[in-house]
Amino acid sequence: MSKNTPVVITTKQAKNQINHFGRSLVLYIAVFMAVNYGVPFIASHYPAVLNGIDVDLLRLCLSIILMIVITVIPFNISAHALDLNISEYLKNPRLRADRVVALICIGIGLNLVVTSISTLFYFFFHTQSISYSFLGSFRTTDQIIKNILYLLHFVLIKPVCDEYIFRGIIQRQLGHYGRYFGVLGSAALYAISQPNLVDAVPAFFVGWYLSLITLRYHSIRPSVQVHIALCLFLWALDVIPGNYLWLITVFIIVIYILAGLFLFQKRVDTGLVRYGATEWKLWRILLTSGSIIVCMVLFAINVFLSLRG
Repeated sequence: MSKNTPVVITTKQAKNQINHFGRSLVLYIAVFMAVNYGVPFIASHYPAVLNGIDVDLLRLCLSIILMIVITVIPFNISAHALDLNISEYLKNPRLRADRVVALICIGIGLNLVVTSISTLFYFFFHTQSISYSFLGSFRTTDQIIKNILYLLHFVLIKPVCDEYIFRGIIQRQLGHYGRYFGVLGSAALYAISQPNLVDAVPAFFVGWYLSLITLRYHSIRPSVQVHIALCLFLWALDVIPGNYLWLITVFIIVIYILAGLFLFQKRVDTGLVRYGATEWKLWRILLTSGSIIVCMVLFAINVFLSLRG
């Protein structure tokens, strides 16, 4: 039988397959929920347990270590159980530099538009986000070290690991049920892995865009490049001193102009979400799988914890 020959499976078998990566996703969400809320809680109520350890430094170190460990062990175990050959998604599609720039500009532009809308949640739901007070401050050695660790985690490790998890494994598996269902399904799961609604909304649309790129080039390398560039831009917004913010404004204007030109010239072909993307049966299977239900419950808890009293 050809490897491309469709295989008919039952609903139960599909749910079992989804639960293979779903259990790893539960661990992913639960672990970072514990880091984001557990460490500050311990520092506030049981400071003796930390024995003077800097809270931000501890959160960053735990985030880096756990992100790598969860990606390398649980998700790789899931990929092996699902017989996914991830190496196929690590190939280099050898895109021209202008194509990469086009993808990055459109990605940043999309994120800016969606984020500006999602920030309304701050006002209507009094949402608080995970923040670090040391960002952009380089006065002491301790602050410099924490800024370097944050850059390493936020701009390099997390984008690479997230693309490997959500596009390399989750999208690839869901794509077996429908190529465009894999695009939307992985974007939806990427959204509910976020710590609050403000982050979840742009995560869905950016995840959708990154999934389209992965589908177009059958590789996560372009999506990794776009994701890293996007996070680098967001990091710059956090660390650039206030008197230089005009540079960011100029850069944003340039980004919008370039993104518009690239779209107008149709130099970016990511395809459109078509058949299978909205097929209710596939969504019912996904959303009623045990591990995904747990993920949605954890997301609801995250949203609740992010609401300021």
